[in-house]
Amino acid sequence: MSQAESTRERIIRAVVQIMGADGAAAVTNRRIAAEAGISLGTLTYHFSTQGDLVEAGMAAFVAAETVKFTQMADRVAAGEVDLAQAGEILGAIVTDTGFGGDHIAWFELFVQAARNPSLHAATTEFFDTYDRLAVSILRALGVVDAESAAPLAVATLVGLQLRRLAQGGSPDQVVEGMSGLIGAFTARPNSPA
Repeated sequence: MSQAESTRERIIRAVVQIMGADGAAAVTNRRIAAEAGISLGTLTYHFSTQGDLVEAGMAAFVAAETVKFTQMADRVAAGEVDLAQAGEILGAIVTDTGFGGDHIAWFELFVQAARNPSLHAATTEFFDTYDRLAVSILRALGVVDAESAAPLAVATLVGLQLRRLAQGGSPDQVVEGMSGLIGAFTARPNSPA
C-alpha cells in the first residue's frame, strides 16, 4: 500500500470516528489532522472540502459494511448458519461497525446523506446490502416472502438500534427485538388459509 493510500485511509477513519464520537459538527480540519496524525496541509492535499471528506467517509463505511454483510449473506445462503447463529449475526450487526462510535456514525452519515443528495447512491448501496443479508437470513428461516419482509426487518433493526443508542440500552435489546420479529415472520402460515 502506498503512503498516499495509507494517509487517505487514516483521514477517512478519523472523520468517521469523530462523527461517531461527537457528531458531524465536530468534524473540523484541525481535529481530523490531529486524529489522523497528519498536518493540515496533508489533509487539504487529499480532501479540499468538508463535503469531500463526508462523501469519502460514507463511501468507506458502505464499502466495509458491504464486504462484511455480503460474506455473512453468502454463509447463510450456503447453509453454513443455523438458527442459533442467526442471533449471533444480529448481535454482530448491532455491535460491530469496524469504525468505532458504537453505530452513532451510521446515523450521522444518514443525516448528512439526507442533506446532501450526492450521498444518496452510497446510502442506497448500504441499505441494499442490508436487505440482501436479511433476505438470506429470512429464506434460511423459511420465511415465504423474504424479499418483501427484508426491508421491514432492516428498518426495524435500524430503528431498534437508534432507540437503543438514544436511551442508553444494551445491544441485547436489539437482538431480542429482532428475534421477536423473526419469530413473527416464521410463525406465519406458509399457505393461504
